[in-house]
Amino acid sequence: MLGRRFLILVAVLMGLTALAASVAPRQPVTRDDRREATPPPATASGTPTFTTVEKELSTLDGDARVTVREGDLVELRVSGPESDSVMLLNRMDTIHPESPARFSLLAIEPGEYPIELVDADRQIGTLVVR
Repeated sequence: MLGRRFLILVAVLMGLTALAASVAPRQPVTRDDRREATPPPATASGTPTFTTVEKELSTLDGDARVTVREGDLVELRVSGPESDSVMLLNRMDTIHPESPARFSLLAIEPGEYPIELVDADRQIGTLVVR
């Protein structure tokens, strides 16, 4: 009798788990997520190689251009005297006078991408991927 009750309890719990899994919202894969999951270019030996490009940018520079090649790993620091948010490629990081905004990204698709101060509503630079 006790074994039968235990089996019924387990079956009910499994049914509830299946029901919860079927109604739970799924995270759709967006175009940006698929782009980030793309593996880096491979060399003849088959191992991926990255060229890391480290750049610093100041909000006082005006319209600075950061030029990198496709496939480069970009380490970008944005500093300035104000508190604001910096947006680059739909990514955002905060900036404070004592703490720069930092971005680490893989330059996959060629193009020109604005680097913007969100609260000040102005462009401080452009990331150029060739």
